[in-house]
Amino acid sequence: MKDTHVSTRIVSIGEINSASGQEFLGDQFHVTRTNEIIGQPSYERPVRGDHFTFLLVLAGTTSLKYNLLDYKLEPNDLFVIAPGIIHEYHTGIDGLIIGTGFTKTFYAESLIHKKDINVFEYLSSNTDPHFRLSTKEAGVLHDLMLMLKTNHANQEHAFQFDLMFHSFNLFMLELAAIIKRHRPSNGATSTRRMDLLNSFLKLLAVHFKVERSVQFYAEKIFISPKHLTKVVKEETGKSVGQLVNEMVIAEAKILLDTSSLTVGNVAAELNFSNQFFFSKFFKKHSGLTPSQFRTNTSKTVR
Repeated sequence: MKDTHVSTRIVSIGEINSASGQEFLGDQFHVTRTNEIIGQPSYERPVRGDHFTFLLVLAGTTSLKYNLLDYKLEPNDLFVIAPGIIHEYHTGIDGLIIGTGFTKTFYAESLIHKKDINVFEYLSSNTDPHFRLSTKEAGVLHDLMLMLKTNHANQEHAFQFDLMFHSFNLFMLELAAIIKRHRPSNGATSTRRMDLLNSFLKLLAVHFKVERSVQFYAEKIFISPKHLTKVVKEETGKSVGQLVNEMVIAEAKILLDTSSLTVGNVAAELNFSNQFFFSKFFKKHSGLTPSQFRTNTSKTVR
């Protein structure tokens, strides 16, 4: 049988560096302020990244949706974005964020004490990605991000590689210390309810294209549909059905961003019986038809 799976567009570090005029930083690492990015990639619509990203809010407020959950970020907040997770964020007029991103390869090749700096283990788990830092913690992290950027850009320095190598380790050591202070048990104290919610969201990310019933996810987690519905509602303020629909819409927007796909292709990828039902569903939940969304998106990136 022919494989009809469509590979969705994923934002790469190379795109971010290109959009901020920092091609010299390559495709494995970036340090970027939101006011440096011109045009693509836009994070005001759903995207996925191929890398880890650490967002540090410097000013203003930012609304962020990550893995279907809503967050409000304020100055000194740190937020961790893992590879492959759908996210989008909107900064206010006075909002300013600095982000540091790196690939798994860059991480693996750059650390000195991998056993001591177990940030990767934390990043790969389902623990809370939102940290409220003190002014001192945020200041230290910001300084280290700027040092990383300066050292990585200083290609004429005789010991540029060593500078970058050691500054990255300093950055990761500080991150490890922050995680240890704010999550002393590395997430082990998360409540049973949060464990259930995280299990549901993890399953949803895998099965949402085919399975959209509460019954399916409840059976996978070995609880009743009623209990899953109650936990999700109390922890997120949304129903299971709302989160399923949001996941489908977010994926649809990513697919519609891929110009080579027709609306019919997108409908088929998301397991709708035909284009008509998909278009009706999309307009109901986004306020636009798929074609209108695609037209509006193309205008924003010119």
